[in-house]
Amino acid sequence: MIYTQAVDKSDLVVQKIKEFLTSKNIQFEYLEHEPTPTSADSARVRGTKPEEGAKALIIRLSKTDTNIMLVLPGNLKIDSKKVKSVVGKDFSFEDPAVIFERYGIMIGGVPPFGNLLENEIKMLIEEKLFLNDTISFNCGKKTASIIMKASDYKNIIKDIATIGNFSKE
Repeated sequence: MIYTQAVDKSDLVVQKIKEFLTSKNIQFEYLEHEPTPTSADSARVRGTKPEEGAKALIIRLSKTDTNIMLVLPGNLKIDSKKVKSVVGKDFSFEDPAVIFERYGIMIGGVPPFGNLLENEIKMLIEEKLFLNDTISFNCGKKTASIIMKASDYKNIIKDIATIGNFSKE
């Protein structure tokens, strides 16, 4: 059996996101702040509404090693039946240690860009996120956030993600 040493890649993820947005001519605000372990904490520190938060969650499909990223507004929860109907399997939240080992980031800092993680993962984006003018998210670590237009986010992920209804109130 081969054991790997997990490496913190949070600073690299922050830089990749900033470079990606800049390369797409997307205007954004970058903030450094106190650690924000919850969506409510993040909204408070950023001065934004909870529903503007783009909460990125990583799930693992049952009986597989496959991860999928779900991105929901910060005030909503996953509707397991809706997600299962799209992914075709039962699922669970991925173990935080596995997330750190595979992607080099801690839960609470997972950005809504599965395409920019070292091991790229499929994304499911809740359509209600786009009811907001702006979105905000932790961009690789719990102490760094980005605020940007929701329409810009939609434009850059629409061809690489599945946008649908995956939440419940």
